[in-house]
Amino acid sequence: MGVYHLMGLGRSPGTVTGPLSYLTHRYQRWNEDDKQFFARSGEREQRARGEKVGDVQALVLFTTCEMVTGEVLAYQYIDNPPRRITRGPEQESGSMKDVLRRLLKREWPGIAGGRTDGSIFWCEIDRRDIRNVYDRVVQVVAALAGVGGQGKEMWINLTGGNNVTNFALELAANLSGEVARLYYVQAENRAAERCVRFTAENGYWVELPVIPLALGRLTLAILKMLATGREPMSAADLYSRICNQCWSLRGGLDSQEALAEEYLKAMWKQGLIAETQGGYIIGPQWELVRPYQERLEEARQMSSTIEHLARRKSWIEKETINLEVPL
Repeated sequence: MGVYHLMGLGRSPGTVTGPLSYLTHRYQRWNEDDKQFFARSGEREQRARGEKVGDVQALVLFTTCEMVTGEVLAYQYIDNPPRRITRGPEQESGSMKDVLRRLLKREWPGIAGGRTDGSIFWCEIDRRDIRNVYDRVVQVVAALAGVGGQGKEMWINLTGGNNVTNFALELAANLSGEVARLYYVQAENRAAERCVRFTAENGYWVELPVIPLALGRLTLAILKMLATGREPMSAADLYSRICNQCWSLRGGLDSQEALAEEYLKAMWKQGLIAETQGGYIIGPQWELVRPYQERLEEARQMSSTIEHLARRKSWIEKETINLEVPL
């Protein structure tokens, strides 16, 4: 099982090809540090057999309609050697699809895991509308997470795209708990920003923490109880209702004191709930999180694959690139 890389894309092709060239370098070298770098990828059986893991199966690019159609062209780029920053000459521009086809046929085969084809999913977004971007990101994340029960491995690249796109990607990663890795790559200077291969061994790849905001089933049940109630609810009221309505979620909770200590205190600190004289009510943080959490749950209920999305939705298009290296 290969990795799906999700990322925002503006006009710089190096956003896609730079990290891919870095990963290819480490995948081909495969020393002890590289093995450790990819150690959390793949399936347990693959790792047990000592097989290489972390190969790239697909790219999911969130970009504007103008970039997809070629109305807006990619920036001119510098075709640099790996690990070096060069200052020119810059290559001719073109549509992003044409530029990436040409560059990916060179970079992708080395980390394709023996595949002869690579999939690109072009996802059109309105980069000024956070709800639009997030809605499409979570549909993709839910589709990939639900594949075959085990799901696809997802890494998210926060290098390209604008702030809205990267916020939506990061929020989807944190809320869903389904993304294995967040990263970005650093450009040392303006010349490095134009390069389409990685420009340094050290300091280029930056790993970011996935901060888990995924809410457990009991936490969500408590929030829904408070949201539908007209009056504040005490810990005793909440515990009684959990015992009556959500017995299977109760786990080891055996008292209202345990509920308050193990759940309500943490939810209060996070701002998900607030305390009043009459008990607990919905907190300000949940009012911010709720629309994003609800949209994630709706996307999960669609039970779709990303291929199904590409057939049913006008905003996502699948492209297949032949990765066989010419003789």
